[in-house]
Amino acid sequence: MENKKYDLKNINDPDVRLAFYMQELFDGFCSNRGLQYLMDRAREQFGRPLVLYDSSCKVLAASNDIKSILQFSEDLNGNRYLSEDDISFVRANNITEALQTNRSLGTIANDRPLQGTLLTSIKIDIIEVAQLAVYEAGDQFQDIDFLLINKVGAILSAQLQRSILLNLDHNQLPSYILVDLVEGNPIDASILNNKQLYLKWARTEYLYILVICGGKQEVFDSKISVVFQTVKSYIPIEQCIIYRSSIVTFIDQTLYEALFKEQGNAFHKFIVNNDLYVGISQKYSLLTESKKQYQNAVKALEIGHKRKINCSLFDACTLHIITELVSSKYDLMDFCHPAVAMLKTYDEENGSALLNTLKQYIFYSSSPTDAARVLNIHRNTLFYRIGKIKDMTGIKLEYGDEISKIFLSIRLLEAKGDIA
Repeated sequence: MENKKYDLKNINDPDVRLAFYMQELFDGFCSNRGLQYLMDRAREQFGRPLVLYDSSCKVLAASNDIKSILQFSEDLNGNRYLSEDDISFVRANNITEALQTNRSLGTIANDRPLQGTLLTSIKIDIIEVAQLAVYEAGDQFQDIDFLLINKVGAILSAQLQRSILLNLDHNQLPSYILVDLVEGNPIDASILNNKQLYLKWARTEYLYILVICGGKQEVFDSKISVVFQTVKSYIPIEQCIIYRSSIVTFIDQTLYEALFKEQGNAFHKFIVNNDLYVGISQKYSLLTESKKQYQNAVKALEIGHKRKINCSLFDACTLHIITELVSSKYDLMDFCHPAVAMLKTYDEENGSALLNTLKQYIFYSSSPTDAARVLNIHRNTLFYRIGKIKDMTGIKLEYGDEISKIFLSIRLLEAKGDIA
């Protein structure tokens, strides 16, 4: 069920509301949307400002409206901190203990100032690593808030454990924005219009999306954290997310060239040696195209995996995609040029290579010498074979329409695997 179908504020049973709230948070956790995403959803559920900070008073995540209540300081690295006055304010107005004693807000005086805070400790094992503070903001806490804060704390604890395992930095661009991009969710106009501000790593106008997965999914799932750690040595952490059991990264043109210009470089060896596969999107510049390019990268990954190509470009998959689309409804031989079908049969019966000769002759149309070199035959032998092919099939190889149909037929049969 989707929570959007219900007005949860009008559901009187707090346990039912809590179940819906926690399902949404759990879904966000399982889809690896990150800490800030969970905090934003918690803000919607509480309907109040909130902040998560560690033992050094460093802000790990916060709702935007908390700034009107607490004043953060910032260091040279962009880390935000709560001041001693902020911490004193949060603790002085903490009514969590009163709630724990009375178990009901109805027993708390209604004439008190409505600026209380709910606090919960975020622990990993038995060690407190952070605290979550929810501010009353003039609207009296309800029983659901007391129930919710402990549950939210448990989800945040699990997310922090995951972040520590993967060594994620909470102060970079929230990872859920990258998730929203690949899912095509609405993005704030300021992000779309100021890409260089929010994507500080983007040194060029053009971007690519990479999807990294393993040759065997169950093996990859067991070692994804280790792979993620190594990927970070090639691609900065703020450009990476774990999404749908794969690693999805955003890179600019400069990094793309560094990673893929030389096939035998360190990154390519890392991918091959660890039985990993990479699908690479087309080059694009508009962030609103991210969903389409993510899907293109996934398609390139699937085709690369089938063809045992570890790094597969979507732009190099055109014929394979066309082959899949056509063969899903038709027999490819129905689209095969008669000359190609004839040469295919002739080669199979006689052990010859006339079809490959024709292919290379068309491919190197402006340089017969190169075609002969690839075929490892003399230039005169090439022309002899082409003459024989013309006599056998009746083709002329003089017009673009005929040439394109022949070459497309050959490439479709190659993509299907019918010819080498």
